[in-house]
Amino acid sequence: HKQIQRILQEMSSPNNTTVNYEDPQQREIAELRRKLALLEAQLPSPPESSPLPPESPAAGQESSSQQPDLEASPQPPASPSSELQTNNSGKDLRSIFLEAALGWTPELWKHVQNHNGSKAAFFFFLFVVDLADAVFDVVLALQDMYAGSDGSGNLGILLLVMTILGRILSGVYGLAMAKNPSDDDEAFFSFAWMEMGVFFLEDGAAILVLAKSTGSPSIIEGISTYLTVTCGLIYILYFVKEIIDEWVAGRVSGDCGRVWTLLLTVLPLGGAIFLLYILATEVIFAQDDDPPLSGELEVAAFVVYSITAFFVGGSAMYVFCDRASR
Repeated sequence: HKQIQRILQEMSSPNNTTVNYEDPQQREIAELRRKLALLEAQLPSPPESSPLPPESPAAGQESSSQQPDLEASPQPPASPSSELQTNNSGKDLRSIFLEAALGWTPELWKHVQNHNGSKAAFFFFLFVVDLADAVFDVVLALQDMYAGSDGSGNLGILLLVMTILGRILSGVYGLAMAKNPSDDDEAFFSFAWMEMGVFFLEDGAAILVLAKSTGSPSIIEGISTYLTVTCGLIYILYFVKEIIDEWVAGRVSGDCGRVWTLLLTVLPLGGAIFLLYILATEVIFAQDDDPPLSGELEVAAFVVYSITAFFVGGSAMYVFCDRASR
């Protein structure tokens, strides 16, 4: 197109304004001019090119630096609790629950291994006592259901149901500890709280069964009696000791905190003392011909057991179920 315009400009110069038709060269030029004019009229006009805006250097640098930043961005380190939950995700939660229901808590055993051998031996002793107490409670419940002192076996059914609830509480505690690890102090405090709830659920019902029995105590009843005393003294005294230490250390603040701490101290300690008093007077130091638990003392025993089982055992069940669901 530019070449055609250049030829036309040359042909339209002042020297070429007149055409001599007698000259063959001039006629050829005139004919060529006419064809070029027709050709120019038929050619489409070229589109006007819009220049692209220049890319700013800063934008180029920013776009080029985005990819390395995305590739080299550091990932935050995983927390110990998330790593532990990831490890437990590959395990069978039913195995963890069943081990804890039998009294064995692997997560608590890890804390025990960090201390001396005496504390590890003490924990193993607690495991054996807890497992034996649950087994003999079941046997005692079946014995009372078969030949109960009242002839109905209602207390045996109560003991069997409460023993199952206590094993569920122990299993849920194991799941809560596996999913939510804690330090040594909190681990042992939680263990004592769980066992205290189990005591008021299982052993409280066992005390009522033993106190209502007549005649000379059987071997099952004798073993269940001393296992109940051992569990009551160890776990409840340890729990109350920890509560008092928290109070003395000044870690309990506010009126609501003081009231709650006082309730956690008085209710388990008072309930345990009263139930162990019933066990001592009506079972351990009772004569073979003494009548079973009856009258106002029987009513008081059932009331105390109901309150402690509901509040202490129920609160422990609620707290550990909430932790296990996280």
